[in-house]
Amino acid sequence: VWVEDLATDIQHFEAFADGTGVGQLRECFVEVKCLATALLDKDLPALLLPENSNIRRKRYPFLSLDKVHSVLEKYAGTGLGEKLMARGSGIIKNDFLMLEKKEVIQLTKIVRMQL
Repeated sequence: VWVEDLATDIQHFEAFADGTGVGQLRECFVEVKCLATALLDKDLPALLLPENSNIRRKRYPFLSLDKVHSVLEKYAGTGLGEKLMARGSGIIKNDFLMLEKKEVIQLTKIVRMQL
């Protein structure tokens, strides 16, 4: 859920940036927005495979594999599963990327090989 919250926060930052009149301030959030959006994408595991690097770059041109690797390492011990995606109501949003611990570990290895 923290990624969804981050994506929402970024939208608010962009709206604020647009309201300041500083032309390029919005661009400061491009990389973090790309990371948050990618981490919510159910297709991310396939996009992280080396053979899909061109598709990944087209969909997420500002995505840093270093940063994806850092996030995956953080969740290698727990996974990005139901515990993290459930809200207080107990409803699980199935539109999120959900990975079990072993899947996170495998993706971490795949990304590390590309760094």
